[in-house]
Amino acid sequence: MQLVHMIRHSSLLWHYTYGAVFTAVCAFAGLIGLVAFQLEDSMQRQEAELLELSRSRLVETLNADVKLAGTRMEFLFQDRLRRINALSERVDTAKAVESRNVVAMSELLGRAAKLADVDGIVVLDEEGHVIGASSYLADLVELGSRIQGLSFFREVSRSLKESFPGQKLTYSGILPRSETGVFVPGDKVNEVSQIAFVPVFDDFGYVIGGLVAQRWLRPEEPLLADLAKINSFEMAIVFDGKIISTANFSGTLPDLAQSQETPNITVNGEQVIECGVPVVPVTVCAMTPIEALTEVQNKLTRIGTEEEAKLLRRLFLFGLIALVAFAAVAFLMSRQITRPLTKITRVLTGIAAGDFESEVVGTGRMDEVGDIARSVVSLQRSVKERDALREHVHEKNSILRSQEAQLREQNVLFDAALNNMSHGLCMFDANGRLIVSNQRYAELFQLEPGKVTPGMTAAQLATLQKVEAVEPGETALYESRLPDHRYASGSQSTEMVKISSGRIVLTTRQPLAEGGWVAISEDITERQEARDRLAFLARHDLLTQLPNRIEFRDQLDMLLNQQLVKGGEFAILCLDLDEFKTVNDSLGHPIGDELLRQVAERLRKLIGRKDVVVRLGGDEFAILTGLPSRLKDVEELAQSVIWEISQPFQITDHEIVIGVSIGITIARADGTAGDELFKQADLALYRAKEDGRNTYRFFETDMGTAVNDRRELITDLRTAVANGELELYFQPQYTLADDRISGFEALVRWNHPKRGMVSPADFIPLAEDTGLISQLGEWVLMEACRIAATWPDHLRVAVNLSPRQLRGHAFGPVLIEALVKTGLKAERLELEVTESVLLTDSEDVLDSLHQAKSLGVKVSMDDFGTGYSSLSYLRRFPFDKIKIDQSFVRSMAYSDDSISIVKAVIELANNLNMTTTAEGVETRQLLDMLTEIGCTEAQGYYLGRPMPVDSTEELIFAGERSLTTAAQ
Repeated sequence: MQLVHMIRHSSLLWHYTYGAVFTAVCAFAGLIGLVAFQLEDSMQRQEAELLELSRSRLVETLNADVKLAGTRMEFLFQDRLRRINALSERVDTAKAVESRNVVAMSELLGRAAKLADVDGIVVLDEEGHVIGASSYLADLVELGSRIQGLSFFREVSRSLKESFPGQKLTYSGILPRSETGVFVPGDKVNEVSQIAFVPVFDDFGYVIGGLVAQRWLRPEEPLLADLAKINSFEMAIVFDGKIISTANFSGTLPDLAQSQETPNITVNGEQVIECGVPVVPVTVCAMTPIEALTEVQNKLTRIGTEEEAKLLRRLFLFGLIALVAFAAVAFLMSRQITRPLTKITRVLTGIAAGDFESEVVGTGRMDEVGDIARSVVSLQRSVKERDALREHVHEKNSILRSQEAQLREQNVLFDAALNNMSHGLCMFDANGRLIVSNQRYAELFQLEPGKVTPGMTAAQLATLQKVEAVEPGETALYESRLPDHRYASGSQSTEMVKISSGRIVLTTRQPLAEGGWVAISEDITERQEARDRLAFLARHDLLTQLPNRIEFRDQLDMLLNQQLVKGGEFAILCLDLDEFKTVNDSLGHPIGDELLRQVAERLRKLIGRKDVVVRLGGDEFAILTGLPSRLKDVEELAQSVIWEISQPFQITDHEIVIGVSIGITIARADGTAGDELFKQADLALYRAKEDGRNTYRFFETDMGTAVNDRRELITDLRTAVANGELELYFQPQYTLADDRISGFEALVRWNHPKRGMVSPADFIPLAEDTGLISQLGEWVLMEACRIAATWPDHLRVAVNLSPRQLRGHAFGPVLIEALVKTGLKAERLELEVTESVLLTDSEDVLDSLHQAKSLGVKVSMDDFGTGYSSLSYLRRFPFDKIKIDQSFVRSMAYSDDSISIVKAVIELANNLNMTTTAEGVETRQLLDMLTEIGCTEAQGYYLGRPMPVDSTEELIFAGERSLTTAAQ
């Protein structure tokens, strides 16, 4: 019998295998025929398209060569411009231009022109007039008469007017001879030349002239000739119907003409050609022999034929391998089906005979064989479990009787625990009827005893309670008290209500698995009051009672979400109080706090019902307008805030006047995130402060550029001292009594490696804001003392001090170290401070100044008359000198009031045994007037500009020129 089964299963196995193999052979034969037919047809089309493809590829190559030639020409032009620019930055070039010496300029520029690979250089003064040239053969008169009429002179004139250190405007252009003429006669004149111009600066950053260079295009440019040789092509440059330059090409203009029937093929049929204008105004043509086209076509045809034969061989080999693999897989898969079925059949036979323990194979498989095996296993189990079921039911009945007795005992304990709970409890069934409740529940809701009975509905129980909802937003609180309300089983909710006595009760509703729910109530009055207080403190500012930054962020997110649904626009206004720090430092923090409270109150009265005003921190506030908001309304709100805040504040016996700067951004439903909107408003606030404060500005896209530039400048400033980028300039001070130099004021300059000379007006405020002024001030003090120690003993050096340097107790040791290390006598050092140093009346500031005086160092008040209470500061500290601000000195030429003020200051200084120095002396008239009214010393551009150390020492050791000589 077993032998018969094996033969039947083996027959099924081999029939399945034979059929699969036959099907695979037929499919493979059809695939081979289809691929061979398709390849033959493809090769016929390929041969027809190869000619067009090869010509296209060759033209693309020539086009790339034309672009490469243009790129190399552009590189040459830029390189020559850089060489002329480097020549303009040389000191001897600036000296030659300043001297107006034609011979000197020709000697210098003649050699430089050869090094720069240019044919001629013309020198212009700051007005654009020709003052020299690189060759003696140049006709300067003729050049001067026509150069201003040339097409490129407008760019030259603009560069002379607008260039300054750090932004040098240069010019480079390729122009025909008709627009330039010939600057310097020579044998290299062609139809096209490069014109380059760079300005020349003096030592103080002023434009004193410029260099105009001319370089003719060579009949055979070396760089282009090398390129033609490397890439094996011919090149010709054409302008105005003429060949003006060639590379590896000896033909004439007719040889470049293209055939109209076959583009990119010359008329004579000898060349493949491609022309372009990579550099205006010249046309560049690249050519290669026509044989290259045929060579490319033959190469592509040969490659296609070889690849076709190779593909057929590989396809045939792959088909044989796939056929063998398919036959093996088919045989193995059929065995995976027939063998398990044979074993399962044997197990079924055993079950019929009463054998339930035989192992069933294939139960882990996920196909039909596995389904059959698992069904057989289920059949085994069901037969085995029939007898065990009766015994199991008997055991269950015994357990239920035992649990019933335990339940009676637990009910007694449950009643005792229920009525002694601190929480109120009610249990309802699936129909919403009360099952049980405890006494605490009635006490919490102040219900009469006996009113709460089992069987009443939740709606009936709600009518007995006289409560009001505390948080209507919670899950269906009020509706739960209506008679027609139906509770949905399976949902969890809470409600918070206030009973008639004012106490707050929280009820938590928890669903039961069998339907119904349990309601647990507790008195949370004290907890809720504490939570409300903490929530208020977490989201409000204690000083002003305004919402804080957290609340601002949540309100902003809520407005953005509403905007996505409703549309419209709203605005963010960032406010920063002007002069608040001055008030806080001078009048104390209690006055500053009261000022903030009054500002907050005024802002509350200004905003609309939908607007929100918050305090972000310090003296910073913000306003969120309602949605939607009109631009006109936002501007009116900003103007109202500025006007209202600028009105005087009365705090105790002080009348305080401050301002406010406002930055505004508009949220336009364009997907901008809240953080980005706040950043935009902050950038607009920064611009408002830059534009004079007490104003408002809307955000513009270019505002981030200024902030990034400021951040980069701060980063570079941190390493400027260590990198040796800072240097000192010195401005001379003259004694008016004997017209001699009495000393110098040290002024710091920053020679940035990329930006050039950075103005002190740009980096000194940054140093003040970032705290780098202390490090910078220490370096200036040490360097000034070191340099001044080499001067004659009667000359003093004046150093400006920042208020930050004098705060704390660190300035004394720094000053002593500078004097000791440099060996400078203390009486030769003069420290200049402004009124802001004494504004806070800080003890450590006064101690530092008194310590300097005790060492013998002179202390002077700088910019006298520009502060709030200059006279009171003279009484609070014994200054050695008063420096009269240049605004008063300059206006003496046309204002009698300024003359009277300066006279009064000089007389006051004489009475206090102080000397005076007038700043900003720029004319002889002012110098004579100051001498006449008795001023002690003077300094200004008329007497001498700030100069580097070399020029300072030259002025000192060349005989100490008198005041009159220096002015001349």
